[in-house]
Amino acid sequence: MHPVLFRIGHVVIDTYTVVWTLSLALSLAWTRSRSSRLYGLDDEDARRALFWGFLGILAGARLGNILMEWPTYAANPGKLLRPWEGGLSALPAVIGGGLAALAVLHRRKIPVWRLAEAASLPAAALVAAGRWGCFFNGCCYGKVSTASWAIRFPFDPIGVTRHATELYESFSALFLFAFLWVIERKIGTGRRKRQASILWPLFLAGYGGIRLVVDRFRGMWTLERPGPWPGAWGSSCLGQSGFQSPPSARQNLKRRGGKTGESRDARAPVRRGRDALRALPLGLGQERADGRLRT
Repeated sequence: MHPVLFRIGHVVIDTYTVVWTLSLALSLAWTRSRSSRLYGLDDEDARRALFWGFLGILAGARLGNILMEWPTYAANPGKLLRPWEGGLSALPAVIGGGLAALAVLHRRKIPVWRLAEAASLPAAALVAAGRWGCFFNGCCYGKVSTASWAIRFPFDPIGVTRHATELYESFSALFLFAFLWVIERKIGTGRRKRQASILWPLFLAGYGGIRLVVDRFRGMWTLERPGPWPGAWGSSCLGQSGFQSPPSARQNLKRRGGKTGESRDARAPVRRGRDALRALPLGLGQERADGRLRT
């Protein structure tokens, strides 16, 4: 483990914060680039959505960790002000960031699927890289194990080894990233035939499944503990939501009675103009026997 990256006088720069901060910054920058370059989003729209998504990630990561480890924080309230000690949670971060970005996209009437698809690969890469910060910090460790690949953490006595669950999740996310990359190569990006989110649901289902498996080996929860461990419900919901792919834009328009590229709202001025003509006095705007309007 290497929790302290370096020191500047009395200031300690910890590895956990540096790794996660750099990983998140690169992930957001890559998502912004992909959204405009591959999925046709306006750069300003992408920037706004990602900014609020970033705030949602921070809020979700911190609040999720506080809720899951409330007894620890209740016994030591000062820990609430020290997030660099490992007080963040990846699963609530995904949920918080997604909800915040979704709210902005809906408010600005921007197609959600385009930004979601652009963010799918960077999100998997973020988890794969960020979990190394947890490993170097010595947090999110696994249960005691005698497996040949188990490792010893600094706080354990000599001879005691544990599952490196941080690396389990990192390598699993890396595999998920490779899988999503292959799928994107096959189906295309913004100009593909199916104008709907495909990669993002796969990421949600994949990451939810990863957490369901890896969290069973986390050191703070045991298989003998009755009931679901904290985060199990969130992982299950995240995985299930991955299978709820939204319908394509073409299907939406057909269901609403419109044509491709044209919505009912776009025809509203024409209908209002015709209704106004029919309401005119002296027979103006009334239909003749042949169905035409008198003018």
